[in-house]
Amino acid sequence: MNPASENNLALLDAAVKNLHDLLTARTVSPEPPEELAVIGGYAQLYATLREVRTAIMAFSSGDLNCKVMMKGYVPGSIKALQASLNHLTWQTKMIASGDFTQRVDFMGDFSESFNMMVEQLDRSRTELESMNRQLYENNIKLEQQAEALRESEERLRHIAENVSDVIWTLDRSVEHFTYMSPSIAGLRGLSVDEALREPLDQAMTPESLVSLRKLLSDRLIKTEGGGDAGSVSEVIEVEQFCRDGRIINVEVAISAITDSDGQIKEFVGVSRDITARRKAEDILKYQSTHDSLTGLYNRAFLDAELELAVRGRKFPVSVIVADLDGLKRVNDSLGHEAGDKLIKGAAAVLLMAFRGNDIVARTGGDEFVILLHEMGHEESAIACERIRSCLAIYNSESGDLPVSISLGAATALTGDEILAALKTADERMYADKVQRKQQRTD
Repeated sequence: MNPASENNLALLDAAVKNLHDLLTARTVSPEPPEELAVIGGYAQLYATLREVRTAIMAFSSGDLNCKVMMKGYVPGSIKALQASLNHLTWQTKMIASGDFTQRVDFMGDFSESFNMMVEQLDRSRTELESMNRQLYENNIKLEQQAEALRESEERLRHIAENVSDVIWTLDRSVEHFTYMSPSIAGLRGLSVDEALREPLDQAMTPESLVSLRKLLSDRLIKTEGGGDAGSVSEVIEVEQFCRDGRIINVEVAISAITDSDGQIKEFVGVSRDITARRKAEDILKYQSTHDSLTGLYNRAFLDAELELAVRGRKFPVSVIVADLDGLKRVNDSLGHEAGDKLIKGAAAVLLMAFRGNDIVARTGGDEFVILLHEMGHEESAIACERIRSCLAIYNSESGDLPVSISLGAATALTGDEILAALKTADERMYADKVQRKQQRTD
């Protein structure tokens, strides 16, 4: 091949690479390389493609004001697209202002979807207007019902005095009760007169008082600002004092009593003792997160904590896997009662070794996992030594059933490393178990 042909091929390769970069590179030169500019028409081609590139990149970032100066079929198509998008933007603004007559007919499948959306918005507006009319009618009916309720106050008072829940009314200053049903004696051990003389801040704990006053103040502010106090009850849980000093959990449903102008006259509420329910809920919550035999956290709780740690920011996080040695042998030779005693002993050792805010969980029959936030390699090694020390103390005082535990630890520096650290700690625990078993047989 002669030098001229080789030079032409080199220029062709350079031109292909230059055009490829123009289409794929993040940034490009405003002018083609000098060696390519000598090719007839290349500089003009480069300028046209660069302007097409600039326009497309501007459109992709939401800039519809980019000016396309070149002429020709492709630049012309881009100008047409720009005009269509600008018109679509204008139509969207018109729709936002409430004009649902706008339709798009120049963008193929998008036009059909866009027009369906506008039609649905128009239907939704019509439905909302109908719902508003219905709500207005319902509000009128509710106001009529409220008037009827006020007229039958004496009859309802008689009913209130014969139910087990406590029914009461509170003045709009949120300071004193204006009515209290006799069932207050069963709830708090007070007479009606005592309850009516008692200021609100003496009837409940400070935290509950703040929550209740905020709820009622919000209702008052809404009404004074011209809003509707509403007739729907709001439910809040508070803690109240009894005559004998006990604190009970009480569920309170509160509504506002308004006058004919819609202003709040007072509040009416129904109080119910839920102490037994709260205790049952606390027990169920505890049982769902703790191991029934040892009182340690269970596997479900640990898995939830691991997920939180993966998404958390407090690193490093260390994991210690502890495995109780010889549990099967004890179960087979001494029975499961002795095995349970051994498991409880291991749990007691771990509780001795760690702080209250460390996560110590029983994850299997003889396996435990400890999750240590903001503790690195050195701290986890110290923690393992602390377990050994507590183990020695426990065994010196526990009698004839000593506890033996194999340990493995690993540290994660990021959330992505936590599961790998758990696996590594498990592998190190098994290595520790094998090593100590060999030492015992030597």
